[in-house]
Amino acid sequence: MAIEIRNAMESDIPFLIRIRLLAQGGFNEAVYENLDLSVEDIIATELQDSASTEYFKNYWVALDGGEIAGGILAYPFDDEDLERDHPLLPKERLALEEPFESIGAPGSYYIHAITVFPEYLRRGIGSLLLDLAREHAIAKGIEELSLYVFAENSGAISLYKKHGYKEAGRNPLVPHPKFIYSGDVVLMKCPVQHVT
Repeated sequence: MAIEIRNAMESDIPFLIRIRLLAQGGFNEAVYENLDLSVEDIIATELQDSASTEYFKNYWVALDGGEIAGGILAYPFDDEDLERDHPLLPKERLALEEPFESIGAPGSYYIHAITVFPEYLRRGIGSLLLDLAREHAIAKGIEELSLYVFAENSGAISLYKKHGYKEAGRNPLVPHPKFIYSGDVVLMKCPVQHVT
């Protein structure tokens, strides 16, 4: 059966939460733990905030047999500058973001999160989602794609390299017990005209 990709809808929010949690390897759990709301509720609030780059309308989902199999959150990197501080987030938690923010990719089309659910791996869905991001970057006149990946996530890095991404920077992660990975976070970039 063919894979279908469509814009996310508000009714997809439970799946979008799963996409973000899986894609970010414990980052959300580390940043949002022990706050007044659950991690899932905080993410759901962000997904419903039309002023946020994490608004559900910036997501696309892949369907396999009519079931959501994964998705992507992507937008112009420079839109990140418009973000507001999260009112529930203690300032000391910002240190967890520093390794990412100090190696940004201004001017690029940024893949904030991309995930294929484990039960749908090896069906080409990740490649289709990366191709979609490329198409959106071209439509917006943006010449470069960017994303962050944990250095220990060798499967993802292999996929990104296959699509023309190259390492453009790296920083050591701030250690946290909620992180699935340790080591470095890697910024990867790709020109949109790269032929896969």
